[in-house]
Amino acid sequence: MKIQTPITTKFNPEDLISASTTLKNFGTWKIFTHKKADGDALGSSSALCAAAKTLDKNAIWINPDEKLSDAYKYLPGYELHETHENFNFENLDDVLYVFLDCSNEERGTLGLEAGDAVNVLNIDHHEDNTLFGRVNCVDGKASSTCEMLYRVFKAGGWKITMDMAVSLYTGIFTDTGGFSFSNTTPLTHEIAAELITLGIEPDRMSDLISQNKTPADFLLWSRAMSRVKMFGPENIFAITVLKKSDFEETGADMTGTEGLSSMFMTIRGVKFISTITEYPTGEIRLSIRSREGSPFGAGEFARPLGGGGHERAAGAKLECSIDNAMDELEKLIMQKYHECANPD
Repeated sequence: MKIQTPITTKFNPEDLISASTTLKNFGTWKIFTHKKADGDALGSSSALCAAAKTLDKNAIWINPDEKLSDAYKYLPGYELHETHENFNFENLDDVLYVFLDCSNEERGTLGLEAGDAVNVLNIDHHEDNTLFGRVNCVDGKASSTCEMLYRVFKAGGWKITMDMAVSLYTGIFTDTGGFSFSNTTPLTHEIAAELITLGIEPDRMSDLISQNKTPADFLLWSRAMSRVKMFGPENIFAITVLKKSDFEETGADMTGTEGLSSMFMTIRGVKFISTITEYPTGEIRLSIRSREGSPFGAGEFARPLGGGGHERAAGAKLECSIDNAMDELEKLIMQKYHECANPD
């Protein structure tokens, strides 16, 4: 079976039906999401795997993370995750490759090249999505990919099971900061209400999602807190760094950083935060958050650095030594600030 759906740059509600129909037309779904998968990436993958069971489909959950965050062990299908840094995307008649929460084909498992003639369904909510699928269901105004997936399920008339509801609520809750971020819309609350009607208990879900840090995580976070530097007009910018030695010495793993950047956004007056993390490979990555009052958004800052994301949350790489990373990032932030202050 071949997909022949034209790419569009503007969201059309009919894309929801197209995505639902496409899923129904294939017997095997190979589901991919991005590196360092967060609650929305994991929740949407889990929800789609759970949906596969209701439709008697074969679902395989794949992404490049060797280890998923233990905080999400409660998600249905968590233990079925397969790790592949690279994958052979073949043009098979009954296999659909589903990318969730990926703004482009390079954010997660590698091997898919732009323009490959394979059956790819792309479901996402990043406004900078490159529409790399043969079928694209992307709404940059949606709060989360889990919100998008819920709309796909409803458009197709699918029954939403409790397993699906738990997973969908997880992604919506985490990507909206517990319904506190500006991407929370009336529709977001309506969907959450429907999931609660299906049996979701908000207090239990909040505990599962939020009360999940280990002692090692707190030791790691304390190091990041001790290095925070605030600068710029009225100290609206804040940055910090975690070195690979911090992980070795505290016993925390890379998943322990989840939520750290958002926590720094609670500092009074801070409008833009970036956490620098040195990976075991030596790669240096940025986790970026911004809020109302920042002179530029997180995604806007990340894209020139080869990254991407939303206006409020994004990620990128930093090409320098870890010892110089704080100075280099401060320089880049102030350079961007002056560009915005003096556009001419």
